[in-house]
Amino acid sequence: MIDSPPRVFVNFNRMSLFLDYFWIWVVLTLIVGASGYAWYVNDQKGRSLVIAVVLPLFTLALGLTLYYGVDTDRKSITRTLKSLIAAVEADDVETVCTFISPKADDVQKLARAQMLSISVSRAKYHNLEIEINDAASPPIAHVRFSAHFYWKTKTPIEGFFVEQPIHQSVRFEIELVKTKEQSWILTKCNYDLRNY
Repeated sequence: MIDSPPRVFVNFNRMSLFLDYFWIWVVLTLIVGASGYAWYVNDQKGRSLVIAVVLPLFTLALGLTLYYGVDTDRKSITRTLKSLIAAVEADDVETVCTFISPKADDVQKLARAQMLSISVSRAKYHNLEIEINDAASPPIAHVRFSAHFYWKTKTPIEGFFVEQPIHQSVRFEIELVKTKEQSWILTKCNYDLRNY
């Protein structure tokens, strides 16, 4: 028997498109509203006004309910990244390490070494790409993103000292594992310091 490759769910699978991206619901609401308006204009008896108003409002309400009411892996991973960045900006090494798997010693050591030598005043990420392998046990997410940091050194590092924050662009490729508590923790971290 031939083993099939694991199913990989990227951020554009059918259901997550409606649960992770609110702009889809705005577009659907506009389409439903335009269709309802066209129906109302062409209705000779004027009975379609209620439907022309109610259907777009219903579509928007359904979108708001699903977007804010249903938690997805993508939203959970995004929250984890935002919390991790907030801990880095707060210069809280212990909180940063709570987002890293205890089994990932090399990542823990890297985080501690970097945070002892530099302080980050501001950090932002963009170009977030998430691939989730639900077939793995536990599920694994491969995440790629670009980040911008404004940092300075805390103490001189081999004669190098930066007093004013400088800008650094970094491209990250990280791996996260889903825990039993349905949160995500970092297990691998690779980065490239070229400009992005």
